[in-house]
Amino acid sequence: MPVDVATLQTQLNQWAVAHYNPDVVVAELRAMPGHAGLSFGFTVQQRGSGSSHVHDRLVIRMPPAGVRRSGNTDVMRQVPLLQALRRCGVPVAELRWWDDDEQWFGVPFFMVGLLAGSTYAVREPDASFDDQGVSVADIFMQAIDGLAKVHLVDWRVELPAWQQPIDLVDEVRFWDPLLAKSADPAWRAMGERTRDLLLASVPHYPTIGIFHGDFQTNNLLFHEGRLAAILDWEISGIGAQLLDLGWLVMMNDAASWFDREGLSVVPRFDEMIECYAQATQQPVTLDDVAWYRALSGYRFGVISCFNVMLHRSGKRPDAEWDLIAPSVPRLFGRAAELLGG
Repeated sequence: MPVDVATLQTQLNQWAVAHYNPDVVVAELRAMPGHAGLSFGFTVQQRGSGSSHVHDRLVIRMPPAGVRRSGNTDVMRQVPLLQALRRCGVPVAELRWWDDDEQWFGVPFFMVGLLAGSTYAVREPDASFDDQGVSVADIFMQAIDGLAKVHLVDWRVELPAWQQPIDLVDEVRFWDPLLAKSADPAWRAMGERTRDLLLASVPHYPTIGIFHGDFQTNNLLFHEGRLAAILDWEISGIGAQLLDLGWLVMMNDAASWFDREGLSVVPRFDEMIECYAQATQQPVTLDDVAWYRALSGYRFGVISCFNVMLHRSGKRPDAEWDLIAPSVPRLFGRAAELLGG
């Protein structure tokens, strides 16, 4: 259910008065970009002062009202994660406020400090990146360095009771119910074949630790050419960390997409993996990442099948999925190719 912005404005004003002082007001309320949950930026300032007396610039994250709070809709599970990551020097936004008391917004919430900068969309990068003179290669190498910082956090020490590690077979099987609802029977058949290839070749003894789950440059905030924060931790977890490398490569692999525009500028994947191996001191090669690239293509193929169904059935209209739909066969096909199928 969409958030009523006028209602949220009133709720935020009440919250701000209670947490700052009786003479503050919330201004500049706006939806934040991206698809990771309900996210709104706002400013807390002294009433009548304009920008001359700003107390805080914040972003609030909330789950949708009326949904079961688990997985990506359980925003409170991100609180200990963000605290641990920041404590260990990972570039993430500073956590300012959080509460599972629903008196303020009808749902749990957390707030982080609003950071300046822009995320990097490979196909349509913000013009500010040209002005800063930062190269695409530098963007990706900074991304890899940030990912290595995440993967080097000792989850057993920092998050011992946060979550049990996810088994790779369970991760593959997790997507079965969504694949069954595919918008196209042919897509479903392709997905099932790819799934079976994945299950027949699950890696043994993967390196287990914190993973982001949607690690791509669209979820990285850069300011003045430098990585400022890794964003959107909704589907993070404990599990095989090469999932993140597989996802980053898949998202930028021209062979996985119908529309390849803009992807020719991406650095060579073996160079990216070598950078990761050096940063983590792990002997990882591009071949080691192949299965995870395939899993990533399968995951996004299934996600696309499901969302195209929601769009075309009118249950959740979003024309962007019509643009992604032609890539579904390529996502499944490229994944099967990487698995030798």
